Amino acid sequence: MTAYVNQTTQELMTGALQALVNKMHLEGKVLGDVALGAVINSSANWNLARECVLSTTLDPHTPAYNLQRACGTSLEAARQIALKISNDQIDNGVAGGCDSNSDLPIMVRRSLAQKLLSLHNQKPSYPK
Repeated sequence: MTAYVNQTTQELMTGALQALVNKMHLEGKVLGDVALGAVINSSANWNLARECVLSTTLDPHTPAYNLQRACGTSLEAARQIALKISNDQIDNGVAGGCDSNSDLPIMVRRSLAQKLLSLHNQKPSYPK
């Protein structure tokens, strides 16, 4: 077990992003773009990069987007930000990625998911 076992992917990524903001004195700054990703993402993190930016002290007008690539999310993010900078589309940006085996989306067969939803939607019957 590690100290991060109960941390979500979003919490880990936000922590890393905020540490970078602090180190580079970017508090309140609008960046050109932020590209973040996770190889194993869940539907709960559909807007991971944007939520991470909003959870830091970066200016909330800083744009952010997600990406996903097996075994290369961070590198692909860095390539995209570098390409935008080299083409004068943005002046600066942040690229990163994060994964955690402690925050995996649990997938089940559709038939089980439907049964669970049906059980959830049942009205409780209390004895009179």
